[in-house]
Amino acid sequence: MNHSLNYLPLAALADRISENDFLTQIAGTPLWDDAQVRITSDWQPPGEGQLAIASRHEYALSWLFQELKTQTFFTELLDSEYFYRYLVKALWRHQFNCLQDCNSDEISDGDRHYWEQELNLDSPTLSDSLRANSPSRVIAGTVHEEDTPTGLLQAVLVAADRLFLTEFVDLFVYGSLMRGEINHYLLENAEYIADDAIADADLFNLGPYPMFVPGMGTLYGECYHIPLQIIPNLDRLEDHPHFYQRLWMLCLSGQTRLVYQGFASHIKGCPQIVSGSWRDRH
Repeated sequence: MNHSLNYLPLAALADRISENDFLTQIAGTPLWDDAQVRITSDWQPPGEGQLAIASRHEYALSWLFQELKTQTFFTELLDSEYFYRYLVKALWRHQFNCLQDCNSDEISDGDRHYWEQELNLDSPTLSDSLRANSPSRVIAGTVHEEDTPTGLLQAVLVAADRLFLTEFVDLFVYGSLMRGEINHYLLENAEYIADDAIADADLFNLGPYPMFVPGMGTLYGECYHIPLQIIPNLDRLEDHPHFYQRLWMLCLSGQTRLVYQGFASHIKGCPQIVSGSWRDRH
């Protein structure tokens, strides 16, 4: 997996998965039931003998999805349904590959061809027919003891890393990250969208950089289309969530953008920039 996992911190999750007592550690994990896309319904073993194996898969996947939700910023920055669908599809793609490997005669050539077409698309789309006929190993009655949860979990982590490297969000900046300012180099690989503004915001001059807090004025800045992999650098620059907090806010253009907002406790004694534009600080 990519080195970006060191930030997310998916590397730590991968390490926990590889520990010998992993299943013992997560034995008390509540089943994952808060997502709009369910994966647990896919694990209906055809016989009682496979119930324990399927149950271990179910609890392991529930644990991992909860960890991805609480230990990374994915559900803060991406639509939750999109995020879960993408990972579920990655999970099914892994299961389909296992089905192909086992060469079960119980899987029709038509189903194999259909699943291959649907699952090789690197997108979160799950058609109704695919959801109704998902490529679970239990369809063929091939859940085996050697099919530990590790492979499924690693497939999901790899998909999460791919999202980190390929997904984009829109960012509103109003200070040192704007064009011509000292930290704009952090956005050199980002696409400029347009100038924009945020209502009910007051801007203050903290010396080297500005900070805005909720208020009565209008804040002016620039918008960029940025890859998620830039977010860690921006979080470090802004000392999120301690000095600035990363929020979604509605701009006057009608678009919702990511923005770093300050805290009222940090602007005490600092002069306000009444115009709302950092370029008017001098």
